[in-house]
Amino acid sequence: MTPIVRIETVTRHRLVVPVPENDVAGVPEGTLVNFTVPSFPGKTFSAPIARISHGVDVKTRTMPVELDVRDPRAELVPGTFCEVQWPISRTYATLFVPASGVGGDLERTFVIRVRNGRTEWVDVKTGVRVENSVEVFGDLKEGDQVAIRGTDQLRPGTTVSPSLSD
Repeated sequence: MTPIVRIETVTRHRLVVPVPENDVAGVPEGTLVNFTVPSFPGKTFSAPIARISHGVDVKTRTMPVELDVRDPRAELVPGTFCEVQWPISRTYATLFVPASGVGGDLERTFVIRVRNGRTEWVDVKTGVRVENSVEVFGDLKEGDQVAIRGTDQLRPGTTVSPSLSD
């Protein structure tokens, strides 16, 4: 039998966000998340996190997170693509370096630390980018001097005379 009427709620939506596994930790259910849609340039919508799947998609290394979107004016069209501003939250302190300080080659991503007037490459993994800085994870600690420009042309063991920048 073919249905005569299809009932559709256009004032409530479920927004499913494929969040990279590295960015899910520390953001609990109920957190408000902002998003935009192409049909409303310059307008920001927000919705709370309703459900976190806690299962990682092995192909994409993302975890589906659902937001319950209330749309009392029925402005949003089901199926619309959104750009989500995911709120990164860490439960521990992390380090940021100038984005230009992260270098790489075909084998690794690194920053160049200066110790005792000599350079050394420190392998890092990168996290979030905030303006001109990037979060890094590796064998670094607060107070380490790193080169502002990470380049494979500055080889490990090179003698340098560092100067402090603002």
